[in-house]
Amino acid sequence: MSQQTITINRQSITLDPAQLIQSGGEGMVFGVGDTAVKLYHQPQPGHIAKLRHLLDSGLSRRLPAAICAPASLVTDDHGQVIGFQMPRLPAGSFPIKKLASLNFRKQQGITATAVLALFQHLHATLTNLHQLGVIVGDLNDQNIFLTPAQPFAAHWIDVDSYQIGRYPCPVAMEFFVDPHLYGVGDFGQRPYFSPATDWYAFFVLLVRSLLGVHPYGGVHKQHKTLAARAAAGISILHPDVVYPATAVRPTALPADLRQHLLDVFENGQRPPFPLSLLTDYTQKLATGPLTAPARRPTAVTQTAEFSLLLTVPGFIESVRVEANGRLQAIVRDGSAVRLIRLGLGGILNETPLFSGQPGYNYGLFQEVLVVNPPGSRQLLLLDISGPQPRKMQLLETALFRDTAVFAASDRFLFRIAGNWIMRGAVERGLYVEEAIATAHHNQTRFWAAPAGSTLAGVHRIFAENRYFLIHHDANYDVALPDLRLGESLVETAVAFGNTAVSFWRKINHRGALRTDIHLVNHRGQILHQHTAAPDDFRPELYPFALAQPLPIAAHISLAAEEILHLHAHPQGIIAQTASQLYFLRSLS
Repeated sequence: MSQQTITINRQSITLDPAQLIQSGGEGMVFGVGDTAVKLYHQPQPGHIAKLRHLLDSGLSRRLPAAICAPASLVTDDHGQVIGFQMPRLPAGSFPIKKLASLNFRKQQGITATAVLALFQHLHATLTNLHQLGVIVGDLNDQNIFLTPAQPFAAHWIDVDSYQIGRYPCPVAMEFFVDPHLYGVGDFGQRPYFSPATDWYAFFVLLVRSLLGVHPYGGVHKQHKTLAARAAAGISILHPDVVYPATAVRPTALPADLRQHLLDVFENGQRPPFPLSLLTDYTQKLATGPLTAPARRPTAVTQTAEFSLLLTVPGFIESVRVEANGRLQAIVRDGSAVRLIRLGLGGILNETPLFSGQPGYNYGLFQEVLVVNPPGSRQLLLLDISGPQPRKMQLLETALFRDTAVFAASDRFLFRIAGNWIMRGAVERGLYVEEAIATAHHNQTRFWAAPAGSTLAGVHRIFAENRYFLIHHDANYDVALPDLRLGESLVETAVAFGNTAVSFWRKINHRGALRTDIHLVNHRGQILHQHTAAPDDFRPELYPFALAQPLPIAAHISLAAEEILHLHAHPQGIIAQTASQLYFLRSLS
């Protein structure tokens, strides 16, 4: 099916795949002007009854402004309700889940004060919802989105799943559901949620956003799962929990906030979250930080096998390993962006580039730097072969979820022009490119192998995902298993090795997450399949060319969470953290 016709307020509208924003287990969301339209895969009587109640009662219009509430019903050619229209998220919005990554917060310059200001607004919105008799139910880190600019504005989605009166919330994500409801097998049977369960999920979101760890995170020798930890009342404050090395220590929180954490996650209390805990903490931060975030020492015991190559005061945005073993790193300190060239013996030279805000995307190929401003289709090509950067060309590419689609290997730049995937390179001082495969407008994304011309990606056509591999100018389809009924694709990524490519998919099934990994050869044939825990979704740490993907973590006392990328090097591995580069020599 290439198009679908729907009716909104007696107006006929034709949708095509290029308008698809997201496809989930329950339905698809399309962009229609400055609005969004959700169409259910299989509309159920419960869906329609809840939507009619929201609209006919006028409740939808009384919801807080931050709520992306249903505004109109959507019908098919036969007049059957198949979905609804709602406000569209602003361009560049990202899920609140990203605040749990301290590396993301550092890269974007997001302070604890900014997080607290956001949660004060979230507190007001949730309080307002409860006053209207509305329970979120499935409150999680993927159904609140934030605008890219600070101070953050929040946008609450998935409103059709909210618990409203006799209409239940049918789903719950296991990381955020109140342990008091662990025994519920089917949340769609009747209303199970309450303001207390919403405040529980709110507090989980707050802890993850401030500390970078779940209240039942870390490692406990006896109670290994979240459910077991909750049942035993063992939170991150318990002395027997091995605390994550990269998370902010709980001692950074004021004493009254730590006490509330104990009350909720160890003693099972469920009071409404006190707003004063947020305002008091904000006031204390204004007069000076309590403690610095916990970090492992940067000093490393030097041996012949591993070494610390680079430390920068800001953030390492991008790294490229050249065939001769030298490195190029794009780093940003505040707004100052510069290029650092280095070898295993240290820095060779530095080149100031330009002033840039957080959120820029970069690529390096040949002697060219690709710069993509946040939310933009533009690709600025800079010649960095000389002492000063020189503008070569300004290109455009397609977007996928408001992000420019491009990738760079050591030799090529890949982008999308019209309905084509283009491969470009510099020849005799000029940038030239050729079409190598077809693309689907705003529905294709891809990744490039660090060396050579191998490209892998996915076309999204309505609810279907079609995976592909391009190797030595030959195009192959990759037949990954279809998602099962009720499953949705949360995230996709690709990792490359010398002889194989791995496709990573994080999949959501009724709130339970898992990671599927498929290893394929260069003809697109599946060699191996593996299912892992959702937290194992770190394809950037598994270049399959390496025999041991994570030896550096053990050798230099780096927690895996600190490592942003592993890069294959002719003599070993380069580990990239937020502000440092390490080298580990091959042990074979």
